[in-house]
Amino acid sequence: MKKQTSSQDYLKKLPDIQRRAAEKLLAETQPFKPVPSVLKQWLIWMGLSVLVAGTAIAILKPQDGFLNRLLELPSGAFLILLFIGSALAAWNGIASSMPGEEPGPASKLWMTGILCALVAIPLFFFTQDSFKGVLDHNGESGWFCFRTVVLVAIPSWVMLAWMVSRNASFHPGWTGGWLGVSAFLLGTGTIQTHCTHWESTHVLLNHLLPMVLFIVVPIWVGTYWLSRWKR
Repeated sequence: MKKQTSSQDYLKKLPDIQRRAAEKLLAETQPFKPVPSVLKQWLIWMGLSVLVAGTAIAILKPQDGFLNRLLELPSGAFLILLFIGSALAAWNGIASSMPGEEPGPASKLWMTGILCALVAIPLFFFTQDSFKGVLDHNGESGWFCFRTVVLVAIPSWVMLAWMVSRNASFHPGWTGGWLGVSAFLLGTGTIQTHCTHWESTHVLLNHLLPMVLFIVVPIWVGTYWLSRWKR
């Protein structure tokens, strides 16, 4: 049986200068830690997101009659789609950061359909309210709902981005965008459990508009942060 050659055997055959240089490089090399799979990272995110959203909901307190709202078709479907959309966007973001695991057309199509439904449901099925009335209420409450969505989204996105930052994303802008959508939908779902206003303009302006306005931030930050492995 042929004897297996070890790295030390190769080093012994090298000239003295090359051998010392190779030994120094080997000594400085850190042990390789395999990156967890998309599923494992997503399950970790699920646990942490439940903790983040659960803590925020416990502080804000669920609205009176929340279970009844959940059982009504338009409002219940809207709330469920928010959390499903957040979970799917997180999966797409994690997958997009793993070479060879990028989300396929079906996953992107589902996500597009969910986002369209989240705009259509309040627009066509919720009670109509006046734009001026919503602005007046926001002025009195200090844009409470709007701020809460953003405040829940920020730690959620940072948590997700930190998790996938070592996954060697080839398209970090897309990865940051997916993670941003997930974080903002989680924030919108969180405030929707507390807010008693289920009117169309209020929901679109205060609960969904933050994602539209600020999605550029996770895309821009993700482009630099999630691509640092290249440097």
